[in-house]
Amino acid sequence: MERIKKAVSILLLFAAIWAAGFPAVTAAAATAGVNHMNVVFVLDGSGSMYTTDKEKLRFEALELFLGLSAESGNSMGAVVFDDGILFTQDLAPMNGKEAKSALSAKVRGVSGNGDTDIGSAIYKAVQMLKDSGNPDLPSAIILLSDGNTDLPKDKSGKQLEASGRRKAEAIDHAREQGISIHSVCLNANGKAKKEELQEISDATGGTCVEVKKASDLKEVFRQFYNIIYSTKTIHLVDTKIPKSGELRVPFSIPVIGVKEANIIIHTLNAQTTYSLFHPDGYAFTKAELERMAIQAKTFTVIKIEEPDPGEWELVVRGARRDQVKVDMVYNTDLSIQLEETLVQSEGNRAVWELAAQVSNEGEAAPQEVYQQYPFQVQVTDQATGEKTKLEMAPDGGRCVAQLETEGYGDFRVQAFCEIHDMKVKSDAKLIQKPNTAPEWKQEKIVIEKKYHLFSKSLFTLDLKTLASDAEDDGLSFAVTDSQFPKEEVFLQDGSVLACKIKTCGDGSLTVTVTDQAGASAQAEVQIRTVSVTGRILLILALAALLAVLIVLFPVIRSYLTVVRGTVQILTYGEEGTDPPVTFDGEKGRMLLSRYVHPAQDIGMRLEKCYLTAGEKNGCIYFVSAQGYYSDRDGGQRKKKIRVDAGMETQISGDLDFTNGIRITYMPYQE
Repeated sequence: MERIKKAVSILLLFAAIWAAGFPAVTAAAATAGVNHMNVVFVLDGSGSMYTTDKEKLRFEALELFLGLSAESGNSMGAVVFDDGILFTQDLAPMNGKEAKSALSAKVRGVSGNGDTDIGSAIYKAVQMLKDSGNPDLPSAIILLSDGNTDLPKDKSGKQLEASGRRKAEAIDHAREQGISIHSVCLNANGKAKKEELQEISDATGGTCVEVKKASDLKEVFRQFYNIIYSTKTIHLVDTKIPKSGELRVPFSIPVIGVKEANIIIHTLNAQTTYSLFHPDGYAFTKAELERMAIQAKTFTVIKIEEPDPGEWELVVRGARRDQVKVDMVYNTDLSIQLEETLVQSEGNRAVWELAAQVSNEGEAAPQEVYQQYPFQVQVTDQATGEKTKLEMAPDGGRCVAQLETEGYGDFRVQAFCEIHDMKVKSDAKLIQKPNTAPEWKQEKIVIEKKYHLFSKSLFTLDLKTLASDAEDDGLSFAVTDSQFPKEEVFLQDGSVLACKIKTCGDGSLTVTVTDQAGASAQAEVQIRTVSVTGRILLILALAALLAVLIVLFPVIRSYLTVVRGTVQILTYGEEGTDPPVTFDGEKGRMLLSRYVHPAQDIGMRLEKCYLTAGEKNGCIYFVSAQGYYSDRDGGQRKKKIRVDAGMETQISGDLDFTNGIRITYMPYQE
């Protein structure tokens, strides 16, 4: 029983790697045909393996893997190593039972007793995939070791240094070529260190699994078959042979999709025999079964190629109460093609039609497939990692679903279906809403601004008025390559260009507008400033001078204008009328005390009164400091009284006109 546990543990070894680490490979293979790939097995042959794997069960695991693989279309090779390369088998088509057996026999026949140089081994495997791998297939390396690089005989350290260098180069090349290195740490004795294998797998996007006992890998074993063969592991029976000595195991082959059916029989009794019955009722002969089967110590794989659909039966004959476990795994030639069509785009919103079509051995599947089996699309938001599943509905010879997206993020879409026990998935696609870059209304924006002492110091320009976007996205702005200090020219509120116009001076900058999808456009902004403070001050001075002149004009005019005529003045009072005084007009203010000297008190201070010229020589004005009454102003005291030509005007200090003067103005005849 202990031997069986170890055997199962090793058998599950490869299953763990593939199950945990190969979803990307199988996704690509699903569209290429029956699980085809490039694989290089890198197996530790150092001396310690004689202790950790005394019964060489790693070769049983290799034979199981080879037995389950498709009969044609794969390309496989191997590297066996210790502190050097013990054996290499270049990649070659792995077609048929003989080729698989030959590879297994060659690897089994290699023996070594050296130390461990992992770096050189994986470097060799990467070079093999690069030089001789099928370029149309995905590639992988499966690395099995019971420890880490250990070169105790290398006293100079040069071999260890070279191993580390080759390991680093192998990792770089593997990344470039998309090769994942999946490693298994066989820690049967508890002394193995997983760190180096973990580092190699992590660095290449692979997975590292530490194997200690078979029970740790039961769940991984199931996942192995599901992922690698795009189907399920179908558990047929796990029971004891009955009293009759015959265990009948019926199983069904569906009408579509099965390229190969692998029947895996686990039993402890090497004397157990099998019969296989076709749906038509006949049994395969012993010779036919031998050609179809791969026999190992702990298992038998019967591979049925191109099986006819219907109800089959396996009969297991052996000793009563022998434990027998039978599983079935399909190799399929089903593939899904996923097509996306943008049916609506408005603003940030986009609506996509996702359509999936199934092919079986290159031929379109019948419409009944879309009616009978479930189809789904998984949508992954690449920015957040959030996953959403959409149910697809039948639409003639395809299934469709509608996807609505917001914004311009990347969305990964992949179609899935399950036909009987076969899981099939399409290649993953990335979709993004179409987008056009924003545009500037003008390539060069010129800001010419005059400023003066009283101008505002901050000039602003709303950039949103100068840029547009066909999708009507929210736009963002940034200042780049500016010739101005950041505190002089800067963005305000995200979209307003602000300039300290009095101090920034002349120069240019670049403004970049970006939409929500990341598309952008640039515009040059030139700023030119002119100070008009001196000009404004000059204008203000002139305006002030003009205002003064306007205010003083009457006074100035009175000093400059000539009275062109003859003036006669009579003074009168209580003592009677004084003799008239006649004089010719003069320029400027004609002070009356110069011309008139009344003989009596007339109630007026003539030294404070004067005459000035009037408009167009048709009148003159009597001007006084304190104001007097005239016989023509309706009893109003005035400081300026008009004296019309040819008319006598009476002026007095009181309304009774008991004393005062009478003025008559006669202009010259021209």
